[in-house]
Amino acid sequence: MEILYEDDVHCVVLKPAGMAVHGRGRQTLIEALKHRELRGSREAWKPVHRLDFGTRGPVCVAKTDEALRALQHDWYRGQKIYHAWVRGVLSTSRGVLNLPIDGKPSRTTFKTLGTRSWGVHDDASLVEWELLTGRTHQIRRHAAAIGHPIVGDLVYGHPPHYTGHGLHLTCTQLQWLHPQTKETLKVAIAPAKKMIRAVHGQFKSTECSPWLDDFVPGARS
Repeated sequence: MEILYEDDVHCVVLKPAGMAVHGRGRQTLIEALKHRELRGSREAWKPVHRLDFGTRGPVCVAKTDEALRALQHDWYRGQKIYHAWVRGVLSTSRGVLNLPIDGKPSRTTFKTLGTRSWGVHDDASLVEWELLTGRTHQIRRHAAAIGHPIVGDLVYGHPPHYTGHGLHLTCTQLQWLHPQTKETLKVAIAPAKKMIRAVHGQFKSTECSPWLDDFVPGARS
């Protein structure tokens, strides 16, 4: 598990896909952190937010109750950018999804970076997402609601399913305010191998993004 940022009051770690943030079992992010050489007592450590079991990305962990309260208070002022391969050709280039989840307002912006062929369901689109609210499975549910579930999503998708490498969703960038200094901090990660689709000539780009070459090398050349 990679440590992306650390100081005395909080840290940000890279959660792999296939690991829960917390829970009763031993295979959780919080349990794994107890075995790392990090600063401070482990007793009060709490995650500030969550990522799905199948989603890879940075998770912010508070080391004190004071830091937790400050981080949660300012969390809406940060930025969370995700990328996903979704099923089918998403013809809308960009927009905002304002679809309630469990009766609560839920807003997500999206930008379609391009499309390529995908054997199991003919085509797939690479989509960049930004969370404006933080509901359970928000991106997965919004993607499914517009008819383009995330590749590998066995809960909100529909047959035929691609089952090769799990959920094709990753949190690529996290920006937040330091709980004490209120300085803006940011971490970004490279995509996992399963997210990189470098088949020459197959990808058709539709929108520009500084992330595009990370997911489809050579797409902008």
